[in-house]
Amino acid sequence: MRGRIIHYNGSDGRGLLAAADRQLPFEIAQWRSDTAPAVNATVELAMDGDTLVGVTRVPDDVLLKEKAGQIASRLGAAGGAALHTLAAPDAGAPRGWVNYLGKPLLVAQAVFALSALALPYLSIDPGFGGGRSFTLTGLSTLSEQLGASVGGAFWVWLAILSIVLPLAWKARWAWLALVLPLLATLKPLLDIASGVRKAASGMEQMLGSGVGGRMAQQLVDMLDPGLGLWICLLSALFIAALGAKRALLPPAA
Repeated sequence: MRGRIIHYNGSDGRGLLAAADRQLPFEIAQWRSDTAPAVNATVELAMDGDTLVGVTRVPDDVLLKEKAGQIASRLGAAGGAALHTLAAPDAGAPRGWVNYLGKPLLVAQAVFALSALALPYLSIDPGFGGGRSFTLTGLSTLSEQLGASVGGAFWVWLAILSIVLPLAWKARWAWLALVLPLLATLKPLLDIASGVRKAASGMEQMLGSGVGGRMAQQLVDMLDPGLGLWICLLSALFIAALGAKRALLPPAA
């Protein structure tokens, strides 16, 4: 059973949980996580009948994945309904989903999807052989496994499916979903930059000034952008520009 911490006093190790329309007191002896309890944290409750026997914090990445899964499920259902509706459009509606979205957008989205799934986005060469190339999807999955990212490849798949939202939700603001391919393209680069900064900072603290900077440069030199990065970036910029234009500018009379 899930619950939420609504009160916790670190001095005496006592707190209060809200779960299933009830409020349950708990003590630090019942806490089962490495991190300390915090107000508003989502927790998993272990019950023995009506007795609380254990409280475990639900990690933020698990909550994010669950939320993302719910969004993806809703998008999938809404997209199916939208495609069914557009298959036989009304007299005043656009003639089919191809005309509604536009061929340039469909082509750009297809190019982005193929590049993200099949083309090398980034190569990592340590300099003594054994280098590897990663697609955008593969690199996103790897960064999540290394703990450098939250959501991983889910964001790439969400970006690929972002074109469904304007079909499901006939509102100008739905076109802003087309910014997702650009965000998915840039996210691994931001994750890598953050990881390099953290590693360099740690080396600075252990070995002194200057070492972190040299280490960061060595890490950067190991990375080689691939064709997939540039194609994903260019197609994502085009998709985002179309989405922003349709969201922010009034439709032509």
